[in-house]
Amino acid sequence: MIYIVHGENLSKSRALILNQQKKLMVRYKQEFSIEDTTPSDLTSKIRSTDIFGEPQFFVVNISGAGRTNLEEYISVINQTPAYTTLVILSEKKLTASNIFIKNAAAMKAQVLENEATVQGTSFDFVDAVMRKDRINSYKLMHRELNRDKDPFELFALLMYGLRSMAQVKFESPSSSGMNPYVRSKQKTLVGKYTEEGVKNMFKAFYELDLKTKTGEINPEVMLTLAVEKVLNSK
Repeated sequence: MIYIVHGENLSKSRALILNQQKKLMVRYKQEFSIEDTTPSDLTSKIRSTDIFGEPQFFVVNISGAGRTNLEEYISVINQTPAYTTLVILSEKKLTASNIFIKNAAAMKAQVLENEATVQGTSFDFVDAVMRKDRINSYKLMHRELNRDKDPFELFALLMYGLRSMAQVKFESPSSSGMNPYVRSKQKTLVGKYTEEGVKNMFKAFYELDLKTKTGEINPEVMLTLAVEKVLNSK
């Protein structure tokens, strides 16, 4: 059997390959990169037999193929014996124009695409802060900073979240033009804040921004103080 496993979620691809190996009760698999293997080498491998009579299980990683001429490899793969399992692995998503995808039907290969795991966005951080969820606020703030997000960018997004909530809180005419989903989400937040509390947050954000730009505090301290101001607001 021939499999083409591709996509951004490499760990999921690896798990799928391991699961297939277990299903076939194959103790050993051989993995090699296509750039280090000639068509002749590949022919020898897939036509070989195990000395103990076990089925052969090969993984060919094509991630580094680059501009390699792959036509000969396709011809070899087409001759894979029925008792051999051959997995063509790509650590990236293959497009419809990729030679392996185009020849999948001819090779009778099963194509399995793994999508990247969604890891969330910076708006998750903003939502956690505006909900006054202290634990997730700091967890997500550190996640974004570890992704090299600029503290000024996160501060600006937090200001956007505050402004959106205030528009609904004060029933601003501009709130009627909001995306219905955004407006609905803000309505669930307004009860957590008093009008005076919202005004105080705007004042505090302005002062933090000014102190950072004049060098009185550093950007990460600014961001932390802004988060605390929202979490502790009335």
